[in-house]
Amino acid sequence: MHMPAVAECTAESCAYNNDHTCHALAITVGQQTDARCDTFTTAAERGGDPAATGHVGACTMSDCRHNIDLECQAPSITVGQQQDIVDCLTYQPA
Repeated sequence: MHMPAVAECTAESCAYNNDHTCHALAITVGQQTDARCDTFTTAAERGGDPAATGHVGACTMSDCRHNIDLECQAPSITVGQQQDIVDCLTYQPA
């Protein structure tokens, strides 16, 4: 199964973000009512693999048009700030 890449992340305060690129090996998206990036975290040091680009490992947003069996089927996603929350901006209700 294809794991969609995080094409861009504008959550600059995330420990996995370096120059708008996610370096977590896999992220999880979704919390009951919004497409929040559950992998978002702040820390003094940067995390992840600097040679890797993040991918969507799991998505619990079953009402998203890109979601099949809790797996994201979008070609890639964008993650960014929406008010005070870091969300999957590719999320689209089915």
